[in-house]
Amino acid sequence: MRSAVEIGYELLQQGRYADALPFLQRAVAEQPREGRVHLYLALAYAHQGDNTHAEKHFAQAIALNPHDGYVFYNWGAYLHRQNRLADALKAYETAYRLDPALIGAMQAANALRGRAPDYIPVAPQSPHAPTPTATPPPVQPTDLYTPAASRYRNARGCISAGVLLALFGLCVPPVGLVGGLICGVIALLRGSVAGGLVVIGLTIVLSWMGMQAWAFLSELARAAG
Repeated sequence: MRSAVEIGYELLQQGRYADALPFLQRAVAEQPREGRVHLYLALAYAHQGDNTHAEKHFAQAIALNPHDGYVFYNWGAYLHRQNRLADALKAYETAYRLDPALIGAMQAANALRGRAPDYIPVAPQSPHAPTPTATPPPVQPTDLYTPAASRYRNARGCISAGVLLALFGLCVPPVGLVGGLICGVIALLRGSVAGGLVVIGLTIVLSWMGMQAWAFLSELARAAG
């Protein structure tokens, strides 16, 4: 089963922004500390013309991922569309400073620099940067760059498997304990801290109860013999 962020990202890439919104809203509720998820939701709102919500989630994406050049690149493109040129230039320059592979951010900054003469650059201009053009190309909604969502893997399957293994620990404690702990750790690594901790705690408790039950039954069997 695919996660909400994966479905929302795919719809976003297809230009189905209204359809993407509910999935990305759910993704943010599930992963509120993931800056890229807030970025995807901000892009969906921006494409829908909902600037209030778009800027809210852009701000959250920046706060959560202050060293992510892609976030600043998208923020700069959004500001460029709003004709907030000085702020857009600052965002583009920050994006390129954080990630020099973002050539588009550098080119956009060069194009804007002549239109914001009082702006103080965030970082020195690269000596290999292309010459700024007199009239920069317009930034359309489709120009907003959307990085891949592959890092947001679904932890829900691991959580479900971990709960089942934890319950199985009542019958076969060693199997339930090992399996549940493995699933809990994987869920943690996939970004679901609460789910992973719940699985680990449940596994330990139920496995302990299973071991106590087996010890009690063994005592009864010895007494009966």
